[in-house]
Amino acid sequence: MTPWPLIFAALATGAVVPLQLVFNGQLGGVLRNAFTASLIVFVVGAALLLALVAIMRPQLPSLAELMAAPRTVWLGGVIATGYIVATVIITPRLGVGLTTGLILVGQLCMALALDHFWALSPAPRCSHRVGLLRERLARCRNGPVARKPPPR
Repeated sequence: MTPWPLIFAALATGAVVPLQLVFNGQLGGVLRNAFTASLIVFVVGAALLLALVAIMRPQLPSLAELMAAPRTVWLGGVIATGYIVATVIITPRLGVGLTTGLILVGQLCMALALDHFWALSPAPRCSHRVGLLRERLARCRNGPVARKPPPR
């Protein structure tokens, strides 16, 4: 069964990224400082998330659970900060299309590397079709028959 709602949600999420670039670039131009603009972006986002959490009332983790989490879970905020600051600076200079394209290429390269090396996940979680695609891509790279390694 194909998870169509998730596929459409992912496409919609991707469709708003160029809008985010435009709005963040505009804010950076108004404030004339990428760091201040990025801070405001995060404050607005944090206020929205605070309201959503107050409405939804999910169970919050304990301090012990937070301390037991792998250190890498905290890197998302660091990466998001770098992403926002970079887009505030880059988008007005390169334009929305080129910036979005370069971001997508960077994301695809990193995603392929993470999947290839199974980084940050215990095992690959892909459908048979994705596995088949990987196999076909490997054949394109290695030729129709797997090459034997050179003798040592």
